[in-house]
Amino acid sequence: MDCSITLYLDQRIKRISDIYIVKLRVLSPTLRVTKMYSTNFKLTSEEFELARSKKPKGKFVDLSIELNKLLSKALEIAESIIPFSFEKFEKEMFSEPRNKADVIDAFKVAIEENKSLGRLGNADNYQNSLNSISKFLEKKADKKVDKLLFSEITTEWLQKYEEYMKTNGKSTTTISMYVRALRAIFNSSISKGDISSKIYPFGKEKSKYKISSVKKVKKTLKPDELKKLFKATGSEEQLRAKAFFFFSYNCSGMNFKDIANLTYGQIDGDRLKFFRKKTENTTSEQTEISVYLTPFAHDVIKRYGSENKGANTLIFSIITKEMSAEEKQKAIKNFTRSVNQGLKKLAVKVGIDENISTYYARHSFSTNAIRSGASMELVSEQLGHADLKTTQNYFSGFEDDSIEKLTKKLMKF
Repeated sequence: MDCSITLYLDQRIKRISDIYIVKLRVLSPTLRVTKMYSTNFKLTSEEFELARSKKPKGKFVDLSIELNKLLSKALEIAESIIPFSFEKFEKEMFSEPRNKADVIDAFKVAIEENKSLGRLGNADNYQNSLNSISKFLEKKADKKVDKLLFSEITTEWLQKYEEYMKTNGKSTTTISMYVRALRAIFNSSISKGDISSKIYPFGKEKSKYKISSVKKVKKTLKPDELKKLFKATGSEEQLRAKAFFFFSYNCSGMNFKDIANLTYGQIDGDRLKFFRKKTENTTSEQTEISVYLTPFAHDVIKRYGSENKGANTLIFSIITKEMSAEEKQKAIKNFTRSVNQGLKKLAVKVGIDENISTYYARHSFSTNAIRSGASMELVSEQLGHADLKTTQNYFSGFEDDSIEKLTKKLMKF
């Protein structure tokens, strides 16, 4: 263990009552720091010595047990922190005890865990779900509610919560997202052993709550639509939006977060190699994605890239390395929003669905690649999907003329 912990009666300042605070003295040789932490025990010098003796007697037996419990807890926490950190020690040692049966508490823990791991998108999803549930509870009780037991969430409760969200204009997609977050909290608490699986309210049985399925929205542009968008002209803002949309499309549907984090050192001639940011903290083994840079992609880098071509320099000035995780997330969201605004304006000009967004680049790549003869496995690899089913959800199906050609071929024997 990278520290030593002892109980210490702090008599550094003389008191008239001769009663002093018992403190935890924590010494870290590696950090060369010693810190004192006050406890709830206040004793005289004689009481402290009798309680800390090898064989305490009378009333000091119970006191000795309590002091040893405190010391054991501190030692156990310190031993679990590798490498030792005073900040983590303080958080675990002195934070309020958790109510593991409380849904709101479980949500807060999940939010903090995801933030600490840099999974800010997940943290936002949990926070939005928690905000929605809190408003529902407040509406029901006509006052602020800060506690909700897992056992209170039944099929009926979930049905009422869903009805509340519908009444407040929430879409099926939003309702599904919030309830799935709640289900994830249930699953996590069950796996940790915090609650019993017997109270699990979700499932396919008639007595269980079923999360509404969301109708798959086609986010694919056909080749003729891509051609119209590629040839569209407009303002500098719109042209920049078009450039980054097709850069993503050219680079195997690269996510905009990945685009923001690209560095010049990842370019090797006509190849660009990267790991998906979305999965860097969720999988034990990451697969490197290698994409071919077309002349168009090279041109986008030349036009919008940084003048400094150092290996560690970010290609595009969407974020900076000095930003915090929260600042990077905000900057990427703002950039993506700007691209989407420009795309929508161009789409209207050329008669394409005005709901177009950066997601269409990723979906269009996957669908058009498969329609052009690429295997589902190859496309899945390029998208960085761990599960083939995820790639199948991106695929918008084959067009009627493709089915016609296939059927005609089948009759040639």
